[in-house]
Amino acid sequence: MSKPVAVIDVGSNSIKLLVAANGNGENRIETLFSETIETRISAGISKDLPSLTETGMREGCRTIVHLVDTARRYDPQRLLIVATSAVRDALNGGDFIDRVFEQTGIHINILSGIKEATYIGQGIICDPSLAGAEDFIQMDIGGGSLELIRFTGGQIQQALSLRLGAVRLTERFISDRDGPVSKHAEIAIDAFVRAELSQSEFKFAPKKHPLVATGGAFVVSRAMLANQAGKTIEEQNPILELEELETLKDQLCPLSLHERLSIPHLPASRADIIPAALITILAVLKNSGRSSVTHSFFNLRYGVARELLQ
Repeated sequence: MSKPVAVIDVGSNSIKLLVAANGNGENRIETLFSETIETRISAGISKDLPSLTETGMREGCRTIVHLVDTARRYDPQRLLIVATSAVRDALNGGDFIDRVFEQTGIHINILSGIKEATYIGQGIICDPSLAGAEDFIQMDIGGGSLELIRFTGGQIQQALSLRLGAVRLTERFISDRDGPVSKHAEIAIDAFVRAELSQSEFKFAPKKHPLVATGGAFVVSRAMLANQAGKTIEEQNPILELEELETLKDQLCPLSLHERLSIPHLPASRADIIPAALITILAVLKNSGRSSVTHSFFNLRYGVARELLQ
């Protein structure tokens, strides 16, 4: 086995570690260790002058230090920290980068929106369940952004990053974060997402190309659906139907935040933003003419690891 690499992905809602090595076969990656810690650093990202809060930076640094220490136990040949929308868009993102460097000796790499989308696309190629798939659309929704990638013949033909993350939309359209999500807020989010998709001119055609999805919102949605069916997330069908996602959204939106906090497999750190995430996912499905989306666990970290291992 080749010497492993380690990737820490500093996302808007969570910070994730992957330690991986080359597996058997082309584009195969063996996961040696993986950990996700729900650490939202993106509060305030929707403001005209977006800035990371002191609490967000402090908790983010603490999580990164922990994951760096964990990664170093595997003696990786490379240990890379990458950050996406929250740090990229924050006016004080440089201060956060300096803090992390002071505590770890590692400089965070800020990924552009296009680079972020490209790495996500490269990650999905490593999913053995999608081996041989060459023509598909991939979407990844985080706290700060929505990435869309179109594959044709196994190659990335178009990659976009749109400011349609669940934290960003929740802060912008849902005024009462503790109460139910009003129908007015639902309609406003749906209309805004559809308008941004239309303006982006992303090409979803032809409809026969499946939609593949990554990101925490899909993990949480699949886990909740699995629990309702008395299954584990691994047992749950990775193909998520539009109708079941719409039913899940209709179950969650009328609930207060306190009521959502009692739902199994819905992390407390995501209970306030999952309605906006589901509204966004449904808007993408309907806008693209798809009736389902296939969830994959192979995300941005795998794309970065794949490049490091090559």
